[in-house]
Amino acid sequence: MRFIGNKILLLNEIKGFIDENIQYSNGLIFCDLFSGSGSVARYFKKYYKIISNDFLYFSYVLQKATIELNNVPNFSKLNLFSKNDLRSILNYFEITPLDDLQRQYNIQYDELFIYNNYTPSNGSQRMYFTPKIGKRIDLIRIIIEKWFNKRMINEEEYFYLLMILIESIPFYSNISGVYAAYLKHWDKRTLKPFKFTNIEIFNNGLDNKVYNRDAHELINEIKGDILYLDPPYNNRQYLPNYHILETVAKYDYPTIRGVSGMRDYDNQKSNFCKKNEVRDALIDIVKNANFKYIVMSYSTDGLLSCAEIERIFKKYGKKETFKMAKPIKYRKYKSKQKQKKKDLHELLFFIEKKC
Repeated sequence: MRFIGNKILLLNEIKGFIDENIQYSNGLIFCDLFSGSGSVARYFKKYYKIISNDFLYFSYVLQKATIELNNVPNFSKLNLFSKNDLRSILNYFEITPLDDLQRQYNIQYDELFIYNNYTPSNGSQRMYFTPKIGKRIDLIRIIIEKWFNKRMINEEEYFYLLMILIESIPFYSNISGVYAAYLKHWDKRTLKPFKFTNIEIFNNGLDNKVYNRDAHELINEIKGDILYLDPPYNNRQYLPNYHILETVAKYDYPTIRGVSGMRDYDNQKSNFCKKNEVRDALIDIVKNANFKYIVMSYSTDGLLSCAEIERIFKKYGKKETFKMAKPIKYRKYKSKQKQKKKDLHELLFFIEKKC
């Protein structure tokens, strides 16, 4: 999953920083409060019991399947194929002709939200997907919902299928990295036949828990050992960059606007993206955290300065335990986007909370 601020190439540094400051023991609870793509929570699932959360619903879907689940579901009640295994289901979705899928489930053209709004067809000029890919996304999504409503699949199976659909979509999206805009020519990846991305699920044998909540509300209701914070760091809200994934996850036929077909996100804006509110937002999380340790990732391009973060951490934590890792050069884990003129670094902070 291509995701702004994705920490995939930073995971070893985060693990090393935690190991330097926290002695590992069995049974520790690790919370990823702003989970995004879920890469950090998935990585640390090998070592800890996980609590993960994100306000975006598509992120919640990804985590329901990769964090809460410890095994791939068996789809025992589906009874549509000679083998009701996952590969049979995926093959069915990948190779069945579109008209056959549409006819088998009596799906009308006006039900195809992605096809009608994000492909250059049926009056739309948006080029997020080719018509074939857009229509296949719609049909898969609608059929999954039908199966769930008819109790042909259970909740675990439902979220697993939604997860692999959402994880696969970026590989066929005609974008440079996010969904705030589409390319004006077809990238070669968009012309390939649709195939699902293979996603592995790690079994840690523990009762991991996933939430789709406002972090400022949830922090008052959970507790654990290690709280990992990776909040938004600048004034760009996240949902506009992933609005199509959010719509596929919810499939709620939203009212959309503008050249990019944006869904409304007024009730999903983060205070961490507001210069006048970001300081209070971090204070609220750190102050109310019922966790022994707090670890935070942040960018030197963020709205908060290192000094401000240090002051907040020391106010609500044990001053003598405060640590800041050596800044990590941004280009080490940056995507193919052009490097900004100024040197950017990723920062890691640590403190032990006051009792």
